Formats: sequence, C-alpha cells, structure tokens
Amino acid sequence: MSIFKRVFFILDSAGGVILRSLRTAPPAVFCFIPFLLLVVLLSGCGSDSTEQESRVDKLLKSMSVEEKVGQIMVGFFRGATLSAEQQQRIRDLHLGGVVLYSSTGNIENTTQVADLVTSIQNTARDAGGIPLFVSIDQEGGWICRITQGVTVFPGNMALGAGGSGELSAHSADIMARELRALGITMNYAPVVDVNSNPANPIIGVRSFGSSPEDVARLGTAQIDPYRDAGVLCVAKHFPGHGDTDVDSHLGLPIVRHDRARLDAVELYPFKAMVKAGVPAVMTAHVEVPALDPSGLPGTLSAPILGVLRDEMGFDGLIITDSMGMGAIVQGWGLEEASILSFLAGTDILLFGADKGHEPGEQDGIHKALTAAVKSGRIPMERLDASVRRILTVKKEYGILDDPFPKVKWQASLASAEHVAVARRVADLGVTLVRNDQKLLPLSGTTPIPVLWPTEMKSYLQPLLAELPWLVPCYAPLQPAPEDTARVLETVRGASAILVGSYNLSSNTGWRDLILSLGAENLVVAAVRSPYDLVQIPNVSTYLAVYSDRPVAMQTLAGLLTGNQLPGGLLPVELPALYPRGWGMTAF
Repeated sequence: MSIFKRVFFILDSAGGVILRSLRTAPPAVFCFIPFLLLVVLLSGCGSDSTEQESRVDKLLKSMSVEEKVGQIMVGFFRGATLSAEQQQRIRDLHLGGVVLYSSTGNIENTTQVADLVTSIQNTARDAGGIPLFVSIDQEGGWICRITQGVTVFPGNMALGAGGSGELSAHSADIMARELRALGITMNYAPVVDVNSNPANPIIGVRSFGSSPEDVARLGTAQIDPYRDAGVLCVAKHFPGHGDTDVDSHLGLPIVRHDRARLDAVELYPFKAMVKAGVPAVMTAHVEVPALDPSGLPGTLSAPILGVLRDEMGFDGLIITDSMGMGAIVQGWGLEEASILSFLAGTDILLFGADKGHEPGEQDGIHKALTAAVKSGRIPMERLDASVRRILTVKKEYGILDDPFPKVKWQASLASAEHVAVARRVADLGVTLVRNDQKLLPLSGTTPIPVLWPTEMKSYLQPLLAELPWLVPCYAPLQPAPEDTARVLETVRGASAILVGSYNLSSNTGWRDLILSLGAENLVVAAVRSPYDLVQIPNVSTYLAVYSDRPVAMQTLAGLLTGNQLPGGLLPVELPALYPRGWGMTAF
C-alpha cells in the first residue's frame, strides 16, 4: 500500500474517532500528532513485501528436506486423467510442477485439460502441499502442445518477418490469457535464440530471426503481457542455441564463438530479457568453450550460469531444458546430472517426455537429490535459496492462492477476435522471395497439382478448402523411386506446380524429388524453414510462409490468388542468395 493510499485509509477509517477525541484533548496533545502520524506511515511502508517475505519464510521453515527437493522438480506423466500413481508421486515427492504434452496423452481438449489441472492442484491441496506450476511448451508454429480450442499462432519467425513489436505483445497476451484460463501458469516461451545457422535442426523457425536486436525487441515485448495474465514466460535457451548444427535431443552441440561474438549475438537478447524483467530463463544443453573450457554444457556449468546470474544480475528462476535429452544423459546420467546442474546454479530441474524415459525415474532422482542434501554435497543454504525463489514467484503470480483454471466449462477459448490476430501475424509475415516467371498470382481457371508430403497431409487441408481447384498429390518425405515416377507422371504437362517444402537440409529425399520436377514452373512454399531455397536455388517462384498452421495456410491461399499482397521481409539471410530484409511487396 502506498503512503498516499495509507494516509487516505487512516483518515477514512479512523478520522471520525480522532476528530471526536481531539475536541476534548488538551493543547499539548497536538504537538505529538505529526510524530504519531509519521510513525504510523513509516510502519506501513513496505508492509506488502514484508508480508510476502514472512509468508515465504514461514513456508520455507515448515518444509522438510524432501518437500524442498520436490519443489525444484518439474516432471512429466502420462494420461488424460491423473492416475493413482501420479497422485502418489505428487503427494510423496511434493513435486514443484508438472509439464503437459500431447504426446503423452495429457491433452485432448480444453475441457479435459482444465479438469486435469484441477485434479493436479486438488491432489496437492488435499495432501497439505504447495500448489504446482503447470507448465507447457506453447510457442506457436511448429511447437504447440494444444492445437484445439485455443488460438494457434504461426510462430516466432512469422513475427520476425512481420517485424511488429506490438503484434508480438498482442499475440503473447492472447496466448497467456488462454493458457491461464486452463490453469497453465508457466509457458516455456519465447525462444530468444538468434538463429544464424541455416543447418540448425532444432531452432529454425522457432527463432524470431538472425538479428540480435530484433530478437531482443520482439522477445521483450512479450514479458509484460505474460505477467499481466498471471503466467510465467521463460526465455530460452541460455546462452544461445541458434548457431548449432546438432539437435541437443540427440547429442551435445558446441558453440565455438569467442566472447566478443557471444556478447554481440547469442547473449544479447538474454541481456535485454533480464533487463526487462523476465521471470525465468531456460538453459541450453550446449557446450560453449569461450565461457567454460571444461567441456560441460550450459545446464551443468557454473561459469556459464554465472554469466546469467552474476554478470547479468538475473535473480529469477533458472530452469533446465529437459534433463532426459541425449546431450545430458549420454554423458552423465539423470541422477548425477541433476545434482551437478543444481550445484551449478539452476533452480528447477525439468524432466520431460524424452524418448526412452518414464515418469517413474523421478522417484530415484528425488531420492538422489535428497541424499545429496543430507550428506552435505548440496548445502542446505543452496537448496533454501532456490526454494525461496520458487515460493516467491508462486506468491507473486498468485499460484499459492489460486492455481485453478478460470473457465473450465468453455470448450473453445479461440474467439474470432483472437484468431484474427493470429491471421494478422501470418498476413504480415508471409514473404514473397522470388517470382521470376510471373507464375503468381495463379488464375485458378484450371486444376493445378499441389505436391505435399504424405506425413503432413492434414496440414494441407485448410489450403484445399480455400482453393478447391488445387489437386493434391502426396508422396513420402523420403520417396522411393516408384514414388518419384508416379509424381512425375501426375504433374506432366502442368502449367504450374505448387510444392510444399519442409526443412530440405534434413529431408534430402524431398529435396531431390523437387529438383526432379525442373525449375521454371514450380511455385515452392516453404512452410517451415525459409532456408530451403538454398537447397533448391533455381526454382522460379518461392515463398517463405514459416508455418503450416491453419491461419498461415489461409494466408498462403490469399497470396497465391493475388487477393492479398505479400507483407513480410526475410528475418534471416539466405546465404549467397538474398540478404536479411529482402522481400517483394508486389507481384
């Protein structure tokens, strides 16, 4: 409560009593009134923070070692409802949070998610425990765990191509409010990696682009909307995963730049996010010799995390990327890596649904961490510091008081107004890179074949609904010779062929299929990586769409027919072809 509000409160609530008393008070009493009022005011200054600290400290003092260890763990589980096994895990391990996935069956629809979250929080409450973080990866675009009943945005690189900080903030506001309505209180977004490597297999369109300044500007725009909605946003992946060519799910990437380059590029957006007040940062499982020559990845490295905590002055939550990823478990194993990571300076250890891992592993990890604390390997002061941060954030974001969903009865949160914003992101971002043969706009007067990967068939449907004169032709991403022969026969004689391209640097079979079609009559729509043109440099017409989500496909339909003009500029350089910032604004 501010001083001015406190003065008003005192005068409003006690003024009548004071004035009645003063009517009969001796004159000397008036000398003490200013002093007494000052004492009252000063005693109230900062009481809000004192009350918060008192509540957090009381909680911390009441907790056992096992309860404290549970708070630093966020784990996955299987099923659309809370199993007896997972209920027991929440009670016995005192988990600090859970992470939801569609791949583990946690997500069917919004009503079911809200019911699941309610069960999770009721289980903790009934056991006398602390409400959990309910977390998710809902970045937009490629990485969206919930795709039904919420607004699905095209993703960061579409925002980067559009360049609007206002639109970045607006999309974050919608996403955060929809998540909080479901009881989800932590989103592992935004990605603020600077994607400068065309061969990056894991970041790509998840990044805003290759400009550190633009990544910082668009990323920081999302912090306040998330906070206002009561959801923690998490900047990832520190100290930067953008210039890597190894998927950290499979192995350990290395970022070999010197410190000057790291400061100018990889670290730049994180400095901006910290300065703007981001509440949490996720680590990267990447080796950075310039920051730590020992060979330890960032998640396990005290020197690397020290750059974040000490040099940048970050006092929020440091959260690991999933500890079950190959970059970690191949070298250290889950239990030892968890201890090393916590000792290096992380606050929350995330155990995601990585291939080959099961929720039951969390039991052994909790036991190992507890033993490390009781043996003194993890100092109690170190554990208390992280748990205090966690409890403080849960208090600040209202999770201690009300962790429950807000509108569990609402089947869809994706209002027409929300979807219109997502469409605006797509419209502003889609980029016409090349139209050498003037194939665009397509007339639609004759059927035109559209070649699409069989594995991605469902993503094509919104485009077919918009343009019924497109004739689909499907083939596997890694086509056999007979598939190629069939495609060539199907498209023979077509005046134009529309092709969807998907990350051609890794899907080389699809690249070769496209190359076999010739170049002059191809209209290639890159619905993931804009770098695909580097693999097929001679095609006559090329669009960067950055996403295959429905709103992006609807935008693509408008562009193909000329009902919409291209609005985006490349947020990355296409090496030896086009600079960042290139884009045609007319046909």
